[in-house]
Amino acid sequence: MSFLEIFRKLNNYIGTHKVHLCPAVKGRLMNHGKPLINATITRTLSYSDGKYTEDMCNTDNDGYFSMPEKSLRSSQPALLIAERFTSQRIYAHYYGDDYLLWSSQNSGIVLKPEYAIKLQSLNGDIKDEEVLFSFKNINHSHRHEALSICRWEDDFIIIDAEAEFARMSQGVLEE
Repeated sequence: MSFLEIFRKLNNYIGTHKVHLCPAVKGRLMNHGKPLINATITRTLSYSDGKYTEDMCNTDNDGYFSMPEKSLRSSQPALLIAERFTSQRIYAHYYGDDYLLWSSQNSGIVLKPEYAIKLQSLNGDIKDEEVLFSFKNINHSHRHEALSICRWEDDFIIIDAEAEFARMSQGVLEE
């Protein structure tokens, strides 16, 4: 491990406030209905202060994988004027192709249960198309959004990005 990598990891433990980056992740990947064996899963998590962490794992013989919860420490939450958000990106890499399992940006520094629910069941098939979707936000009327090839039976509304853009453009043109 290089000195820069050691310094970055050490820097993630320095700060006055705990910043929750990502809940534990569990899932299963398929390849046209068959378990995706030995795919590499990479997770990149970052905070608005510039700190980030990366980790990886591999799918087992049944396509299952898991990753632990991740946090870091930062002094940014103590600032009066600062935008506080985390970014989460989780990819599967398989025979030179990358599949987006999860991509989202989350405001705040605490665990949000609705994110934990989705990330505890990150199940997908690499044949499926990447979609933008929304899911409930228990604290606000606006819904959370993420990108993924994964699918959920509950609380999963696919957003037609082209239709949304056209609707917003139409509203702007009419004003």
